[in-house]
Amino acid sequence: MIALLCAVVPLAGACLMRVPACRGRAASSVLVGTALVELLLSGVVAANRSPGSETYWLGRYFVVDATSLLFLLTISLVFFGITIYVRHRITAGLMPVAFEGFIARALLFFATCVLAVLSNHLIAMWVFLELGTLAIAPLIHYGRSPAALRASWKYLMFSVIGLGFNLIGLLCLARAMGGAHGEHELTFFIDGLQNIPSLGETLWWEIGLALMVFGLGTKLGLAPMYSWLPDAYDHAPPAITSMLSAVQFNCVMLALFREVSLLRSFDPDLISEELIVMGLLSISVAAMHIITTDNYKRLIAYASINHAGMIALGLGVGKNAGYGVVLYVISNAFVKAVLFMACGNIKAQFGTKQISALRGLIRVMPFSGWAFMLGVFALLGFAPFGSFLGEVIMLSNMVEGGYLLVFFFICIVLTIVLIASGRALFPMIWGDSGDEGPRVTEPLLSNAGSVLFMLILVSLGIYSPAAVSSLVSEVAATLGGR
Repeated sequence: MIALLCAVVPLAGACLMRVPACRGRAASSVLVGTALVELLLSGVVAANRSPGSETYWLGRYFVVDATSLLFLLTISLVFFGITIYVRHRITAGLMPVAFEGFIARALLFFATCVLAVLSNHLIAMWVFLELGTLAIAPLIHYGRSPAALRASWKYLMFSVIGLGFNLIGLLCLARAMGGAHGEHELTFFIDGLQNIPSLGETLWWEIGLALMVFGLGTKLGLAPMYSWLPDAYDHAPPAITSMLSAVQFNCVMLALFREVSLLRSFDPDLISEELIVMGLLSISVAAMHIITTDNYKRLIAYASINHAGMIALGLGVGKNAGYGVVLYVISNAFVKAVLFMACGNIKAQFGTKQISALRGLIRVMPFSGWAFMLGVFALLGFAPFGSFLGEVIMLSNMVEGGYLLVFFFICIVLTIVLIASGRALFPMIWGDSGDEGPRVTEPLLSNAGSVLFMLILVSLGIYSPAAVSSLVSEVAATLGGR
């Protein structure tokens, strides 16, 4: 039951925000303490799990297997780093006085994410993803600006629509399992679906499969349903942007992993074609926007769409690309957390998100500047970060799988993204402004999470401990089908 405590702890932390002694400045300590306990519990769950084993709880509604454990560890690490950052912003007076509600909602959101990750039931997982959406949507407009309010509603609308498509897909799946004559027992348990030899009526499960993938693709910000993402990422507070891009994104990605691994064997061509089309559209759209944007936070948001497209392509290719896909997903959680937290520091110092207004960042804000620079390198797929290794594995498997046109198209688009991003961001990092002003003294807490994440990224790219590599391999093995 230790795994379920990982959901109970943030719920308890949220309840503590109602206790007078835990309000005010003490609230940030409760937040960090809760995240630390959460991380330690995740470590205990990992230490107690034997490789290849699966453990179920509460009538098999929750499971700890390789996939749930890897994503639980990832989101726990990311959330811990974000809470340190939030504590810095509270201490520095960069958040409104009434921040207890912010902390309570953030903890409620994280609890729903943990429950979604541990779910062994597709409907239960859908419910927790929906609850997480409702918990975090109000935090997007925490600053109460009209643009942030519009972005919050846009995020909520697209998320509900995307998850609605997914639910309709699940209902179509149920219709296929039941068949006209009830030829299969209806189940939404993941381990139960693994034992079904066929889904019955072909038309229904093909429609359901297409809707399920499209719905989760919308929630991930894949084209054509991507327009909510740059607005939400741009206008949300930096901590919330990090949670959206690195925590919730990974929870939805886990749901996609589950559905792909369960249903690929029934119709591999349908899954591959849909994911490849959405992936190609996403990286194309992202490249066009990256070329024209002059907002560094929005540029990173479009790069996130590009990364989601690459993940969709890797999943679509399948075969031996699984290890690269998993490594790329995990790496990009840390990359985006680093970049959006650095963006928050930059915005707090200079009061602008315009790229053209900033020069010599690495000299004025050395800690945030270095974090931003290294994050950009990881974002663009440079060595020695884990994102580079994951991307290389995916691209090499595209060639081996005969997807040569897709490979050449991606290479062209990635080159365009590299040039456009470098042209925009490198002068911002190294450029000579002539009046850059004195060097800014930055508190350790403002970049402590980023330092932790960069160390993890380098480790993933150069040398992963045997336990981590084995866990990634276990998850990758599930993506080829049942």
